[in-house]
Amino acid sequence: MALAGKSPPPPPPPPPASAPNVEPLNADPNVHWFAAWHEQTAPAPADFYPVPSNVGGVPFMQTQLNASAAIPKPLGIRVETPLSTTDANSLFNSKYPMPSGPKAISYVFGAIDTGTSAAQTTIIKNLVSQVRGSTWSKNAYVGQSDLVPLSSPDNFRRGPLFFTESQYKDAKVNMANTELYPGDSTNRNKSTNDWANANIRTGLFVAPVGRMTAVQDKLDSSYKGTETLTLALDRHKQIPYVTRFNNWGNSSLDTDQNPANGYAFVPGAPLNNGYVNLTPAQTANQMMGQGDFSAQIFHYRSRGAYSVKLFSESAAQTAVVGYTGAQAEQDVRDGWFGGGAPIGPGTPAGTGLGPIAHANNIFGQTDNKRATMTLNPIIDGTSANAGMRAEQTGTLWSGVYSLSLKQLDILASNLDTSNHLIKFGTVDVYDVFCVKNGSGYTYADNANVLSMGRNALVEAGMHRLLQFDLVTTRVYNSQADYLALNSKYSTKTIWLLNQNYVVFNNNNRNDVGIPEPTTFGILAAAGSLGMICRRHRSKKTA
Repeated sequence: MALAGKSPPPPPPPPPASAPNVEPLNADPNVHWFAAWHEQTAPAPADFYPVPSNVGGVPFMQTQLNASAAIPKPLGIRVETPLSTTDANSLFNSKYPMPSGPKAISYVFGAIDTGTSAAQTTIIKNLVSQVRGSTWSKNAYVGQSDLVPLSSPDNFRRGPLFFTESQYKDAKVNMANTELYPGDSTNRNKSTNDWANANIRTGLFVAPVGRMTAVQDKLDSSYKGTETLTLALDRHKQIPYVTRFNNWGNSSLDTDQNPANGYAFVPGAPLNNGYVNLTPAQTANQMMGQGDFSAQIFHYRSRGAYSVKLFSESAAQTAVVGYTGAQAEQDVRDGWFGGGAPIGPGTPAGTGLGPIAHANNIFGQTDNKRATMTLNPIIDGTSANAGMRAEQTGTLWSGVYSLSLKQLDILASNLDTSNHLIKFGTVDVYDVFCVKNGSGYTYADNANVLSMGRNALVEAGMHRLLQFDLVTTRVYNSQADYLALNSKYSTKTIWLLNQNYVVFNNNNRNDVGIPEPTTFGILAAAGSLGMICRRHRSKKTA
């Protein structure tokens, strides 16, 4: 009789799946995802992914995460109160759709809003530890509102920083959620009599771009921020909070000086706030328009922002009377990639994207680069008063270029009440020229005349998108030589203007601003705002 052999041992269990990398929010020309404060439930509108808050409880959050993963959209959450170990394990160890789906939470937005900066840093540090110690969402980007790596205030700030760079490092976050709120009490402005331009709207526009630039400069120099599209724990990203207007707690922009009705800023009303005494004519047309907000979004992207998180109260209302969260979402799309209704002449037939789509294509190239980070542009022939030219003139420019495409797109914005000429100088190693004739020739600067060969006109209150091609052509020594088509020229490779569009011109600058409303009414007889029920959000005091 033969003896039966032993059964073979069972095969070893498969190795556990490694935690996935985070999902991109910004990649090729067709990948662009944004978050919004009021968008917590799936599916959320086009181009926006839901970010449920733990105020609603973990079951609510996971219902939205499962639904969002199934669509599919990237997964993000907002943490407004400290997470218990049990809740953190449930959120960050789960695969979505549950129980075994492939997706992990990719973006964790800390929104701790009470306590000292040290106390908030401790909470966020623990949150980072919970994420990094998880089995499935350990690679997520984690940040906290306004926790940025600055060791000293940006040039447009009033007062000290709430958080410091040492706290940014100590918390071990890798996402800078800069608060870029036009109307914020921490921004210098004409309304506080410490702004080098006579108009309120120049401060509303320029100061947030300046703050975003300061943060990105630091990310670039110390946190591998130049690798904008590379997703890794040590490649820090800037995803700022953005909005068209938010003057919560800012009495300098409260035209009736009555905080009981919500710090209302009413363009065309007098403003006497203890800093300045402005007439109705001086406050008229001083609100940021919708197009201005879209232009800011373009500037943020051009200067290195990875995405944005819109701060808006709901789909029905924002901090500007009559301006909805849905409209704000569309303004974000328009500014970032040109999505939506035509926003300038030359719209490609059937696309509805407008000329910003041209820039979006450049952003989509693997060799795309930022054209500038300057806040001291050459305006009207001068760059005097270093560091303040954008503030003084309310004028700045940003852009993106690709040498493989041989294309450069520049957005030039002028929020002043006077026309300005902007000189773009050199991008990469090539000079930028703004005039060409039918043969594609141009001309250089005249030493004694502010010529248009190297300067572009941007009219008061306007935004212009200028599209350039990298070409080799004749550059005449002067405008006179150019007109005469004589032999006084050199053959050079340059950026030469191809198209010049007016964009983002949907700008009613007389809308009324109110901070973070939940309900509001307008007293028609008096033209003033009724009582506003305010929900405090992201306004920190040391």
